[in-house]
Amino acid sequence: MTATAPFDLQLALHGHGWIYLAPHRFEEVTATWHLPLRAGAQVVDVQVRQRGTRLSIRLDAARKLSLAAIAKVRAQLAHMLRLHDDLSAFWRACEGHPTLAWTARRGAGRLLRSPTVFEDLMKLLFTTNCTWAATTAMTQKLVAALGSVSPSGARAFPTAAQCDRGPSFYREVVRAGYRAEAAAELAAAFAQKALDDQHFADPALDTATLRHRLLALRGFGPYAAGQALRLLGHYDDLALDSWCRATMAQKLGRTAPPSDRFFAHRYEPFGPLAGLAMWCELTAEWHGE
Repeated sequence: MTATAPFDLQLALHGHGWIYLAPHRFEEVTATWHLPLRAGAQVVDVQVRQRGTRLSIRLDAARKLSLAAIAKVRAQLAHMLRLHDDLSAFWRACEGHPTLAWTARRGAGRLLRSPTVFEDLMKLLFTTNCTWAATTAMTQKLVAALGSVSPSGARAFPTAAQCDRGPSFYREVVRAGYRAEAAAELAAAFAQKALDDQHFADPALDTATLRHRLLALRGFGPYAAGQALRLLGHYDDLALDSWCRATMAQKLGRTAPPSDRFFAHRYEPFGPLAGLAMWCELTAEWHGE
């Protein structure tokens, strides 16, 4: 992490909706993040709290964990919380900004992601053309049906191999509707190694190439691809969707959403971080700003 801004666990966890989907659970009273994660051959219960500038992590396992397994959990958490992302340029650009100065003051911009790209993509597929309640239900059904069990009885998000079921499973058990074929195809591609996380997470990929790869996935249109780009750290794409346009209209007190040209001009000063600037401005109220 860069030291130019503080780290705020709750800002990272609540930067978008993933914290509300299985297998995550956030305990408001104690500000504790609960989730099951894979640690080698077993699934462990993880509890994360912030204590000052440090994160306190507790692991509960059925069997003694090796140092390698513990290191794997730590690496997953660092990836999910984007602890190694250097956002100092973003915070410098936001200093003194009329609506984004809070991001520099509070260290905002680290958006929670899943431990694997596969999980992020499956969840994004479940957000397409439906209500958030439907997304929550589909994700919960998938985890409950296939996820490996931790000592507490919680279930981890299933691996691609566990998810490698036919479309009928996604229609009848997950209740994914028209997404069933796309979900089955995505799981099969990852399970059979036709795709892997690095196919999308390779830091050498430019945004245009990555967008092309995402749009090649069944069920992924501009909305899902744009959201995936943001989770993969590609912020030069604004990833505009109907929610972004409607929220900006509301912030501006307009009845009709502004044009895409308006968005491009508004965030042009942020260069390759324009998409992150837009997202933080649109979600500022979520964080009391």
